[in-house]
Amino acid sequence: MNQLYIKSLLLGLCFLIGSYSYAGEVVFSQDFKTRIQGISITTNRSLEITDEGTYVFLIKTSNFFVKLQEESVFERLEDGSFRPLSNKSERKILGVSRKFSTTFDWNSMVATYERGDEIKETVLEPGMVDRTMYQYLIELELRSGNPVLNYQVVDRGRIRNYIFENLGVEDIEIEGQPMSAFKLRRVSDDGDRETLVWMSVELDYEMVKIFHSDDGDEYTMTRKI
Repeated sequence: MNQLYIKSLLLGLCFLIGSYSYAGEVVFSQDFKTRIQGISITTNRSLEITDEGTYVFLIKTSNFFVKLQEESVFERLEDGSFRPLSNKSERKILGVSRKFSTTFDWNSMVATYERGDEIKETVLEPGMVDRTMYQYLIELELRSGNPVLNYQVVDRGRIRNYIFENLGVEDIEIEGQPMSAFKLRRVSDDGDRETLVWMSVELDYEMVKIFHSDDGDEYTMTRKI
């Protein structure tokens, strides 16, 4: 499998981006499918509320060439807002493994990123999110009618500003099923990279499709209905 295609795929999966077990309420469990150079790839993304009240967001992809598993744990505060507690990621490409994690200490207002011997600390500010949980927040914002989709994301020791432009409602078809969806575009300064996301009106603004292109490589992921 072409390394450029793998890189592009992982970038897109991190937007979405296996042995965890939690007892609690399952908010959703969704499968997405795509094909890269004729190879079928399925990604599962799920959200569960544990008995302790924390939210666990899992993204998991695995086939012969690629394994991606990411776990994000966050909590809901009394005012209804959310804040991250930890993020763990493991990637294996053609047998080469890489692991990294970020923990959020809201008492000291510091996020600590670790990858092997590398450690980076980031000063936290209220409202910052991790590299996964903002996907759920987009759904909540659309349901509430909030047009502002702007997030400060703590990602591997850096702070990235994720801004999504709402391009309006578009009629699409997922596995032969017609539906209306809000089309979102992630605003990026990199003209060689583009990410588009479709959130279904009929499915309560859940994500149903994602398109990603990076330096000429592109693919589309669609929800299994």
